Amino acid sequence: MSTKEKQEQLVEQMKTWQKLENATIRQTAQILEETNHPLIRMVTELIQRDSSMHYKVQQMIIDSLERDSVPVLVDELEKVWSSIDKHIQLERKTVEVAQESLKAIKGTHNVVQQYLLNYLLEDEKKHDKLLSDLELIKKKMYP
Repeated sequence: MSTKEKQEQLVEQMKTWQKLENATIRQTAQILEETNHPLIRMVTELIQRDSSMHYKVQQMIIDSLERDSVPVLVDELEKVWSSIDKHIQLERKTVEVAQESLKAIKGTHNVVQQYLLNYLLEDEKKHDKLLSDLELIKKKMYP
């Protein structure tokens, strides 16, 4: 399969995925109409926002293949790297705080708080990975 064919296949997969994200957004809206429970609403809103962002990322992938490619990023990364590096340090501190918070309630029956803290911890780890991977791109080492 040629590169062009692979790219066309990827675009079709992204469009299919976007339809799934739209369905998720509609479904979460329905759940929000059905409940006022604060935990259910919080989880549903988080999923809804993530699905909305996923759609945007997928659209960027599509646009980069069908319209304009994403320009070389290394020069721009180098220009703003000191700010990004400061942000990396903030993200790593939030991971530490989340881990400490989980330790503080370990052994308790605070399952809702543990559930939410675990979510926050994983999300902060995700942010750290996104930024760390940018550093790999900056160093021209992204796999």
